Amino acid sequence: MNIELPLMLLIVIFISLGILSQWLAATIKWPPIVVMSIAGLLIGPGFQLVNPQEMMGSELFSTIVSLAVAIILFEGSSNLDYRELPGVSKAVTRIITIGAVLAWLLGTLAMYLILGFPLSISFVMAGLFIVTGPTVIQPLLKQAKVKNSVNSILRWESIILDPVGPLFALFAFYMFQIINQGFGIGYLMNYIIGFAVAFILGYGASYLFRWLIKKDFIPQNLMAPVQFIFILLIFSISHNVLHESGLLAVTIFGLVMARLKNQSLIYKESDHFIEEMTLILLSTVFILITSSLTRQVLGEVLNWQLVLFCIAMIVIIRPLYILLATIKTEIPFKERAFISFVAPRGIVALAVAEFFAGLFISEEVRMADFIVPVTFGFVFVTVVIYGFSFKPLSKWMKLSSTSPPGVIILGENLFSLALAKKLDSHGIPVLISDLLNSETKKAQEYGLETFEGNLLSREERVRTDLTKYSQCLIMTRSYTFNHLAFNELSQEFGLRNVGMLPPPFESEKSRKNIEQVIKHHILFDDRFTYYWFSQFVDKHEITEVDAAEADSITEDDIILYHIDDNKNTTFKTITDDVDYTTSGVVGLLKGAHKFKEDKKNGNGA
Repeated sequence: MNIELPLMLLIVIFISLGILSQWLAATIKWPPIVVMSIAGLLIGPGFQLVNPQEMMGSELFSTIVSLAVAIILFEGSSNLDYRELPGVSKAVTRIITIGAVLAWLLGTLAMYLILGFPLSISFVMAGLFIVTGPTVIQPLLKQAKVKNSVNSILRWESIILDPVGPLFALFAFYMFQIINQGFGIGYLMNYIIGFAVAFILGYGASYLFRWLIKKDFIPQNLMAPVQFIFILLIFSISHNVLHESGLLAVTIFGLVMARLKNQSLIYKESDHFIEEMTLILLSTVFILITSSLTRQVLGEVLNWQLVLFCIAMIVIIRPLYILLATIKTEIPFKERAFISFVAPRGIVALAVAEFFAGLFISEEVRMADFIVPVTFGFVFVTVVIYGFSFKPLSKWMKLSSTSPPGVIILGENLFSLALAKKLDSHGIPVLISDLLNSETKKAQEYGLETFEGNLLSREERVRTDLTKYSQCLIMTRSYTFNHLAFNELSQEFGLRNVGMLPPPFESEKSRKNIEQVIKHHILFDDRFTYYWFSQFVDKHEITEVDAAEADSITEDDIILYHIDDNKNTTFKTITDDVDYTTSGVVGLLKGAHKFKEDKKNGNGA
């Protein structure tokens, strides 16, 4: 029995459930869609606590979904970096062209023949099903650390097809409407005018927005809200000119913005705002949709035909079009075979499916009510199968990295090189980068891997295989630079995996004024600065002791790290002690504080 709730409370509850599901998924390392599916099914058809579609009403519910999908598609299309497209491999190009068309056609046949959907719905939904969600793929790639060639293909397939799939579906829907209504000149003119308005709005708005930015008519703090308003206005105006052309307009707006902004730092704040808004909307809409499913509809859909459809899509269609599309490319057969068994569908597929379901229901097309539950079943099955088999399968096929979690060190100096050599001696991958020096000669002399280029450039990081590195230590002589690098790299590696050297403050008062957020990521000992670390290793070496002998460590020593038997490395911060057990080794600077005092008192080393 549904609980009656005020509309405001209902919306807040669903937003909260979406974000909490994302948090829980990150904590237990499960695919977010699995957790959100469970949450939506439990409060909806499971315990029948709420049915948001009935409580909100169809008009409000479909409006929320439509606006959310518009923002989601803009975010996906605006993040497409055109500068990186020439660098993608021949295999990626084939998959996103030949492969996408084959997947669309074969998917249409599967939906038509196995599930019995009308050809119109089959053609539209198969276009949507070519999307392999980046929100699912990218966490899997980080967990499994697969070979760079495999990583690149799966990542770029998901990024590029994310906005393309809904566009395929949209054009298929337009074709269905034109055929259904006849090829009269009046209908065709409506579509031509509608497409022209969508193109002019999307293209013109992107140039207008950029012109307003260049002329400083929009303050930096209002850039993100103004862009958000542009998206909503473009969608709404175009939608009212030609029903459902709003999606085309915002996608064009996003694609042109992606080309114009060229990853300029000035757009970074608005990009972050839209990304965060998209995360909130995806999570909320997903739970809204799944909790609106009824037991009756689920009972009718969850049958042998859906199982057969999932098997056909996973075991036959995906391998067939991937293997055909990648014939005579640079990718070995084993890698092609692995890629052919990885295609989880994401949250976007279900959110956009709800949108198209509403359109087909309004057109009174047979079986339109089953679009959402079938899509949900397919998305859920693919996420569970691929999400929990990806890492074991990559290991079995020997395509994932077997090396322990690696460390990136930003800054080449005496101390960072000494630390890198110690880690390297344990077989831990180490990558040295230094933007403050033109070359990393010493690191190369020691046989350490170096990053040639700007590590803080997202474009250069994307082009480089960094999958084997899970932590980043920022150890340059400039605290200001370290702070900047911390803000950039913590987005890539996660806050808990980025640390930085203490600032050059000698007074206790100055050290206490460090931001609390940063303080949790200050490495080793804040009484020892860049200068003192370099001075110490110039005269002494980093000492290692067995964890079982940790009692020998004194207050004069500075603990640096603990490496366990599985070669997982934990670095000490000023707010957290290293939690070492009786196994592994502890790296430290023996007698470091006494060394500093002796130096200050002029007693030498």
